[in-house]
Amino acid sequence: MEINNFTKLNLINPNVTAFTTKLNILKNSEIIYPHEETVDDNRITNSIIKNSVIVLGVIFESFHDDLVIKDEIFILDGHHRYQYIKNNSIDDLFEVVLVSMNDIKIESHNSELLIDDDIFINKIMSEKGFSETVKSKYFITLNNKQYFSENILDINALYFYKKQLLKEFVILPIKNDQETDKSLVKFTPITKSNFHKNYVFPYKSTWITPRFDV
Repeated sequence: MEINNFTKLNLINPNVTAFTTKLNILKNSEIIYPHEETVDDNRITNSIIKNSVIVLGVIFESFHDDLVIKDEIFILDGHHRYQYIKNNSIDDLFEVVLVSMNDIKIESHNSELLIDDDIFINKIMSEKGFSETVKSKYFITLNNKQYFSENILDINALYFYKKQLLKEFVILPIKNDQETDKSLVKFTPITKSNFHKNYVFPYKSTWITPRFDV
């Protein structure tokens, strides 16, 4: 894709490459992919989509006279707005931020624990064999203490388990920059290599910076 009308963003971190432009989301929806699921109760309105930006992760092939980006674009922030535009067939231009996938930082999205710590630990140990002593690539962190499982064989399986915990109201997503008195749960962070056009992670799996909340 080539874009000829854009503005470079001057960010606090000069190593992050990002631009603003206007994009017809509907007409380009075949090359724009979500990486997280959405929820039905999202309260998106026309006013919200017109007064906020959708953040898209891209691979820049050139950013000199024109922006040239790979035709595989991932939504970093704005999944519900994107879905609203598609569901309502809104054929219009919307403000977007294009940020290099190579420059973003992906962390596990925080979740508040809605049950007692010891009950949660017993649950994840009995259901999936999590332990403090075993070491593996995949873990759950409770208040900065990591629990590993050899029964979890890939990142998709770990986040499928997170989805189960969300459905059971064991955990509830909370912004990473928000204070809470409850215990915090995190998971092995997803990496950009885990993003795939044919797979989406559960709702609120990632906390991606820089942020462009408007």
